[in-house]
Amino acid sequence: MSNSWLLKKYLSHLLKAKRGGHGVHSPFVFKLTENVFNTQQHFYAFEELSKLRKDLQQNETELEINDMGAGSQKLLGSKRKVKDIALHGISSQKQSELLFKLVNYLKSKVIIELGTSLGLTTLYLSFANTKSQIYTLEGSENLVKFSKTLFAKKQRTNITSVHGNFDQTLPQLLSKLSSFDLLYIDGNHTYEATLRYFKMALEKRTNGSVIIFDDIYWSKGMTQAWEEIKQNQNVTLSIDCFYFGMVFFREEQKQKEHFKIFI
Repeated sequence: MSNSWLLKKYLSHLLKAKRGGHGVHSPFVFKLTENVFNTQQHFYAFEELSKLRKDLQQNETELEINDMGAGSQKLLGSKRKVKDIALHGISSQKQSELLFKLVNYLKSKVIIELGTSLGLTTLYLSFANTKSQIYTLEGSENLVKFSKTLFAKKQRTNITSVHGNFDQTLPQLLSKLSSFDLLYIDGNHTYEATLRYFKMALEKRTNGSVIIFDDIYWSKGMTQAWEEIKQNQNVTLSIDCFYFGMVFFREEQKQKEHFKIFI
């Protein structure tokens, strides 16, 4: 994707996005803005996970990556150093802390993550609600092994790692669950795959479920998928934070709404 296209989208977002709750007339979204998007609350886990991020950014270990998805725009080749993945291939600290706050605020208990990578974002989800059960799916065997070592070091007992192609592992997992509270899709950034995983998940959504799509402006295909997902008849509320988008299925909300929020 060209930098000029991405810059144009970002400038458009800056012009249209709501800030600090101003102009947000939905009580639900206003509370989200106060408690998730704009809160300055510093949680106990942030310092520990920030230190881990810095350690990963200095880790020279080289991993052979079997990338089953759309690949990376910045990381080329199958052999990648952990530090390069930590710098260019995972959610930023700001994004990770926002996901933490969202899980903490919504009290999400059944969480699915598509795209474990190094496992750092998974740890944010895990620390956000110790009563949750997290299922994190990853296509690369070596990333699964690496992330499991992190989970063990941090003594996380609420994380289940699943290795394999999302097209097989996601439907298999969903068939075992009655429902999910939060699904974070951060892998295989293609138009077709994004819509496919969304449609799979619809069958197990509840009134309180939320699906989060990472990198909705990663490519024109991802943006097209996001636009179609917003229009799905089951979606009653969508929020565009530029770095990712989220959709809700709140039946009490009779009129479909869409918000752009600056974070």
